[in-house]
Amino acid sequence: MKYNLNKDLIEGLRDSTNNEFVGNINFLIYSLIEEAVKELAVKSSFIQLDKIRVEPVNEIYLGAVCSNSEYTYFLGIPNKEIELNSLEKKHYFKNLWNRFVRAWRITRNKPKKRRKKDKDTVNDANIPDRNITKYTIDDLKSDIVTQLSNLVTPSTIIYEYEDHISILGREDLGANVKVNVYVCLYDDKNDIYKLYNNRKNKFYEIDMKQRFKNLDNKLETCGENFVDMVRVYNSLYSKTYNKIPNQILIESLLCACPDSLYSNDLYQTFINISNYIRLTDVSAIRSVCDNTKAIFKEKLIVDVNAQVDFSRLIRLLDAYKI
Repeated sequence: MKYNLNKDLIEGLRDSTNNEFVGNINFLIYSLIEEAVKELAVKSSFIQLDKIRVEPVNEIYLGAVCSNSEYTYFLGIPNKEIELNSLEKKHYFKNLWNRFVRAWRITRNKPKKRRKKDKDTVNDANIPDRNITKYTIDDLKSDIVTQLSNLVTPSTIIYEYEDHISILGREDLGANVKVNVYVCLYDDKNDIYKLYNNRKNKFYEIDMKQRFKNLDNKLETCGENFVDMVRVYNSLYSKTYNKIPNQILIESLLCACPDSLYSNDLYQTFINISNYIRLTDVSAIRSVCDNTKAIFKEKLIVDVNAQVDFSRLIRLLDAYKI
């Protein structure tokens, strides 16, 4: 059975986003991260405020959000010493337990009463030797979680995962909002993020320059029609599969569409692009992150198995009467 994708539905999907709300969330997250990093810089020699980089990296960059969208950011902090410390051989499960203990301690804010000791008992001989551990990317992430927890209301929950931080709180962020912050190291000379994989004890370099350049060029030639198309495809996919499609995949497909397919008529543009995507040899489409790389050679697509998203997208378009 085929369903109708009529003009009213497509235009309704485009108009279903409150852009002012998206802007407010962006401003709030930037403010929270800035304040947390400033507080941390007072207590840490590893933070250089003038070199910190915060950047939205999913559909938030274009503002092409829908009801299932999450707000995802990279927080890049340049520090070669943290990188070297993090790459030293370590015990994965032991570190996992240590992070759990640190997160648990954050929730126990009540200080315990200390028993008064005689002054005679306090001397150098009574002070145990403690090994000072080297500061790693995990320590940095945990410290940022601590600072953020001091800035939000008690009802807001902050989760610390292996590679990112998630923030949920109706009182601070609003209804149905989830924020993800990936704490990365940042190469400020080459504008490259380094995302740490704890299991493999390895940093993966992520270069967003070409992606943002291609998106900005498409915006310049096609205007808001391009953003509207990204939002419509995100919304259609989200309502069908209850998840947002891989944005590198969607952006690559829509950037590959000739500018002539984008018209002032939103519905006609959708028909033009849908037919183009279905009929074009996908192996000829280049990645939005690297113009020399085929779409299914892009690590940011292949490593997360986003080829499935493409197959689902084609099935979705085939299931509708256009």
